[in-house]
Amino acid sequence: MPDVLPPHRDPARFDDLVLEVGPESLLVMISRQMGPAARALCEPEDVWQETLAAAWRDRAQHEWTGLPVYRAWLVAIARNRIQDVVRAAGAAKRGGGAGAARFTDLRGPGSGSLSDALPAGSVTPSRVAHHNERARIMVAALESLPADVEPIVRMHLFEERTMEDISADLGLGVSAAWHRFRKGVALYRDALKSLMTRGSDSGGP
Repeated sequence: MPDVLPPHRDPARFDDLVLEVGPESLLVMISRQMGPAARALCEPEDVWQETLAAAWRDRAQHEWTGLPVYRAWLVAIARNRIQDVVRAAGAAKRGGGAGAARFTDLRGPGSGSLSDALPAGSVTPSRVAHHNERARIMVAALESLPADVEPIVRMHLFEERTMEDISADLGLGVSAAWHRFRKGVALYRDALKSLMTRGSDSGGP
């Protein structure tokens, strides 16, 4: 009986796995961490596609232990890529950089289209557009939150950081951080529902 590949190494299952990790929420995380200078060099969806390509390319380096751990691995890859873009943006601002490495650099010389770097169907134009639109709505919902709760909601809900880490970063007690998170996530869900309804009424997703 042939060995069964884990989902992150199986071309036939990789597409479904990408959907399970929540591409929209990862696009939100990427967008919020990039900043204007980095976005001048590339879009959040570029970083997301490069993250997926790196994960597929290096799939043998990850031991499958479940979806949460795999998602955390993708987050780490995305953060490394964001740091690359931020460094390139800084170099370009100083006049000494050639700009961020693009997706073609990640794939290497002589490689073909995007479909050559990922299993077929993983990053179709229509799917990318759908994820981008949903991510924009989620970003708008986040940006509508009060300043005292937005970082906590973003770091815990999208970046999956522990409340202990978040409270230490923000100089809050853990119980106070949890209180703000519960308040903020309720506001976020209300804003998201309102924005999604508005988009549906206007013919959007």
